[in-house]
Amino acid sequence: MIVRHIPMKVIRKSNFAGLIQYMTNEHGKQERVGEIRITNCQSNEIEWAIHEVQATQELNQRAKGDKTYHLLISFPAGEIPSADVLKDIEQRVCSSVGLGEHQRISVVHYDTDNFHIHVGINKIHPTRYTLHEPYLAYKKLGEIATLLEIEHGLQRVNHIPHKVGSENRADDMEHHAGIGSLLNWIKSECMEQLKAANNWSQFHHVLAQHGLELRVRGSGLVIVDGLGIGVKASSVSRDFSKVKLEKVFGSFEKNTSTHPDFIPPIAKKARVAKVGHNPPPRSQNRLYRLDQLETLSIEQGIHYSLKPVHMKINTSILYARYQEEQNHAKFNCASELSRARTRKKQLIESAKRGGRLKRAAIKLLRGTPVTKKALYALTSQAVQSNIEEARKKYAKERESIYLKYQRSTWADWLKLKALEGDADALNALRSREVRQNLKGNVVTGQGMQSGEPNLKIKNDNITKTGTVIYRVGTSAIRDDGELINMSRGSSEEGIATALHMAMNRYGECITVKGSDVFKEQVVNVAAQLKLNLRFDNEQLELQRQQLIKNPKPKENNHESRRQSDLNGRGTNRGSNENVGSIRVINPDSRRTRRKSSSGGTPKPYLGRIGQQPPPESKNRLRDLSQLGMVQFSTRCEVLLPSHVPGHLEHQRTQSDDGLRRNVSRPGAVNFISDAADKYIAERELKRQKIADIPKHRRYNKNDEGLMQFAGIRQIDGELLALLKRDNVIVVLPIDSDTAHRMKRLSVGEMVKLTARGTIASRGRNR
Repeated sequence: MIVRHIPMKVIRKSNFAGLIQYMTNEHGKQERVGEIRITNCQSNEIEWAIHEVQATQELNQRAKGDKTYHLLISFPAGEIPSADVLKDIEQRVCSSVGLGEHQRISVVHYDTDNFHIHVGINKIHPTRYTLHEPYLAYKKLGEIATLLEIEHGLQRVNHIPHKVGSENRADDMEHHAGIGSLLNWIKSECMEQLKAANNWSQFHHVLAQHGLELRVRGSGLVIVDGLGIGVKASSVSRDFSKVKLEKVFGSFEKNTSTHPDFIPPIAKKARVAKVGHNPPPRSQNRLYRLDQLETLSIEQGIHYSLKPVHMKINTSILYARYQEEQNHAKFNCASELSRARTRKKQLIESAKRGGRLKRAAIKLLRGTPVTKKALYALTSQAVQSNIEEARKKYAKERESIYLKYQRSTWADWLKLKALEGDADALNALRSREVRQNLKGNVVTGQGMQSGEPNLKIKNDNITKTGTVIYRVGTSAIRDDGELINMSRGSSEEGIATALHMAMNRYGECITVKGSDVFKEQVVNVAAQLKLNLRFDNEQLELQRQQLIKNPKPKENNHESRRQSDLNGRGTNRGSNENVGSIRVINPDSRRTRRKSSSGGTPKPYLGRIGQQPPPESKNRLRDLSQLGMVQFSTRCEVLLPSHVPGHLEHQRTQSDDGLRRNVSRPGAVNFISDAADKYIAERELKRQKIADIPKHRRYNKNDEGLMQFAGIRQIDGELLALLKRDNVIVVLPIDSDTAHRMKRLSVGEMVKLTARGTIASRGRNR
C-alpha cells in the first residue's frame, strides 16, 4: 500500500469542487468509479457536500495557502481490500496527519492496474475554522501504512524513502509518460566519468562530450542540455553540489576549454528580430567573403533526446508515427489559432467601423447636445458590447482548438491507439517493464493459439500497461494478453464470457487459479453450459464431469429467487448507508438513474420468466398463513388527490399492494405503530440542524383550551393533527372523520381542544 500526498503546484488554481468533479467523473467508462464516501458532512448528496465544504473554507479568510488536501491510497496490482478494511484505512490515514475530524470525500477507482482511492479533504476545521497543514506528512503516512499492512494482512511495501523529490518526479514521469528523463539519462551515461574528474576542466569536458553544460543558478549549479532542459547538479548526486565540488576542485571555474574534442551543446534556434532592427532580418548571417566562413561541427556526439524507455520490443516505427502526428497536430493547432485570431480581429474592426459610421451620422443630426451625448453613449456601449462578444467567441474557439489538438504523452498516445484497435500499440504497452502479471481469480491456459479473443465484446478501458478491461453485466474482466482475470463480480454471465475468451485463445485445456469459491463457480458454469473444454486440474475436471452426468436441481422457491435477484442487483441498491457521519454512495445506482432519466419515461417493472405465477395459478394458497396477505396488481392504478401523502416534506415510497385485513378502504394498510412518536423524533432530529423548526411533543391532558391549527400529517397510514401553542407543536392522533372535517380549516385558525382529546372547531358539534 502506498499513501501519497498530491500537492497543488499553483495555489490559486486549487479548487475543491474541481477535485471532486475529477474524482467522480466516469469519463465514459463503467469500470472507473466505485464507492463514494462522504465523511463529517451534514449532507448526503455530493453536490451539497461540496457546497458545504466551500462554505466552510470561505469562513477562513486569513489562510493564504491551499485549503484542499489531496491524498492517494494505492494498493499493489490484484489486491482489493474489503469495504470495512478500506473504511478503517481511510479513517486512520487521515487521522495520522491530523485531518480525521475534517470534512472529506473519498472515491474508489478501478480504471488502472492498481486499485486506488482518492481522498479530497478540507484543511479548514469544520468547527474551529482554522487551517491545519500536516508537517512532514510523508513520514507519518509511511509509518501508518506499514502498521495497517501488518494489521490487515496486506502485501508489504517498502516505505523507507531512499530518493529525493526530484528523483521521484523523474521516475514518475518515466512511468506515466514512457519517455526517459534527463536526470536518469545523466546517471546512466556519464555519472561514473563525472565522479572520476579531478578538476573543473575535466568535469566540464565530460559534460561537453555529452552535449551538456554546467551553469551557476542562484546559490547552486544546474546541468543544462542544448534544448534548455535542466536539472540540479545535486539531484544527479549529492557529491555534485556546489559546496562539495568547491571543496574538492576549489572555487568554481567557468568552461573555457578549447580542446579539439570539445563539442558545444546544441544551441536553440535564435528568434527572428523585428523589422527595423540593424541589420534587417534579410541581411542577418550573410557572408560577404569566404574568410568569414567558420568551421562547422556536424557531429554532435552523444546527447540527450526524448526517447521511449523500459520497452522490451523495438518501438522506433511507432515512435516515429507518434512524433509525426504530434508535429502535424501542432501545425494544425497553430493554423486554426491563426485563423481564429484573424476572425476576431475582423469582428473587432467591423464593430469599430460601425461605431465610427454611427458617430459620423450622429454628428450630422440636428438635435440638442443632451440628445447627441446620449446617442454617443449608446453607440459606445454597443461597440464595446460587440468587441466583448467577439473576444468571448474567440476564447471559446481557442479552448475548443486546444482541446482538439491536445498534446499527448507517448504512453497516452499508445493507449489511445490501442483503444482504436491498433494491435502494435497494444503490444508496445504490454512490453513495458513496469508491467506486473494479474493476480487473484484467473483463467488461463498452456498453449497460445490466438493473440486476442474473437468475441465481439466492447472494451471499457485499456491501462497504460496494456491490460484490457471488459464489462460484462455486473462482472469486470481484465485481459493482459497472458491471463484473464475476474477482478470484480463473479456472475454466471461474466464467468461464461471469461471461459469463452480462454477457449478461443488457449484451446480446450483451461487452468483456473484463485479462491475455492471462484473455482466452484467456474466448474458449475462450465457444466451448465456444457462447454467443450477440460480443466488441467484433475479434481476440477472430475467435478465438472459429475455435474454434467448428475446436474444439480434448480431451486424454484421464492427465497432462492429473491436471493439471486439481490446478488444480481448488488447488496447496496444505491441508497445512502449512514454509518455515523459517513455516507456511502454506490455509483452503479447513480449511473442507472441517469440512463433511465435520459432515455424517457421508464417502463413499468416487468417480472422475469418464473418470477410471478401464471394467471391460472394466481391467488392460490400454499399455506394457511398466506390467506389474505398478497394482492397482485395486474394493471396501472389511477392516482387520485386523496392518495397524496399528507407529509409532503418527507415523502416516502408507498406500496400499492396493501394487506387485506383490518381495512377501512379497499387495500388499505393499517400497521400497529406509534406514528406520533416517529414523527416527533424525526422533527426533533431535524430541529437540531435547523433552528427555525419549533419544538414538537405529544398531546397530554393539560393541553385543554384554544390552539392554532398547524396542519395534518399522515405517517404510516395514521393521521396526525398539528396544533400550535406558545411556539410548541402538539401532535394529536385523529381519525379519518376528524381529519376530513379539519381539512376545511385554514392554517393559523383557532380550534378548541377538549379534555377528552377531541377537537371542537366552528360549526355545530355532535
